[in-house]
Amino acid sequence: MILDEIQRAPALLGALKVAVDRDRTPGRFLLTGSSNLMLLPTIADSLAGRMEILRLFPLAQVELARHRPGFIETLFANGFTATSADRLKVELAERIVAGGFPAALARSSHRRRRAWYRDYIEATI
Repeated sequence: MILDEIQRAPALLGALKVAVDRDRTPGRFLLTGSSNLMLLPTIADSLAGRMEILRLFPLAQVELARHRPGFIETLFANGFTATSADRLKVELAERIVAGGFPAALARSSHRRRRAWYRDYIEATI
C-alpha cells in the first residue's frame, strides 16, 4: 500500500504501527511525504524500529542531460585519468546555480528558481 503525503494523515500511524507489529513482512507499506515525519508535533505514535527511511536527492547532471551514468563503470574498468581541460565554463556556474531539484528546474527564470529554493529551505528547516 502506498500512502502519499502521510504527514497529512497522522491518525493513520497508529493503525500502521499495529499492522506492522502483527506482520513484520518488509515492503508492505510505502509512506511518502515532503516533511520529516519524526519532526511533526502532531505525531503521537513513532514508527521507530518499524520503518526504513530513504532520502531522495536532487538529480545528477548526467540525469539532467538524459545520459546513462557511467562514471563508476569507467572508473573501475578503464581507470580514471584526470585532464586539465576547460569544461563547461559559464555553463558550469549556471548548472550549479540551477541546482538539481526537478521542481526548481521547471521554473522559467533564475528569480523563480531562487524563490523556490528559499521556500524549500524555509519549509524544511
